[in-house]
Amino acid sequence: MDELIEKVYKAVNVMSGEIKTAWDYGVGFPLYHSEVHLLEAINLHRGANAGELARRLGISNAAVSQVAKKLVKKALAETYRAEDNQKEVFFRLTDLGKKACAGHKKHHTKMYAGFIDDYKTFTKKDLEAISKFLDSMIESMPVKHDIQTG
Repeated sequence: MDELIEKVYKAVNVMSGEIKTAWDYGVGFPLYHSEVHLLEAINLHRGANAGELARRLGISNAAVSQVAKKLVKKALAETYRAEDNQKEVFFRLTDLGKKACAGHKKHHTKMYAGFIDDYKTFTKKDLEAISKFLDSMIESMPVKHDIQTG
């Protein structure tokens, strides 16, 4: 059991390093995890305001506002107000922001290619056991976080 837990922590450390690294997704300058994932959320949830984006990403409204300002400054996103709702601020991607999202998707495809090939060899029973193990680990962690997936 100890060996398995060590492997999980090693995987978490590898993923953590990837998250902390800024990558150029084809736009000519590096973007951090928080920036590219807010771009992705804006792209996936068109018409969502800062509060809705924050809820979907599991972060605060202030965090969305802070990162969104960086995206606007980098010309990756722009703000707008709906004609029928001048109170709330909404976000949309610029062409450069769309390019960054496409580059991010390519990055993940390349990064996970080997893993996906291995994943396809697992049986349904294997996947259920892995899922049960990970759920158990998450539930037993001293600090629990609700993760928004949709």
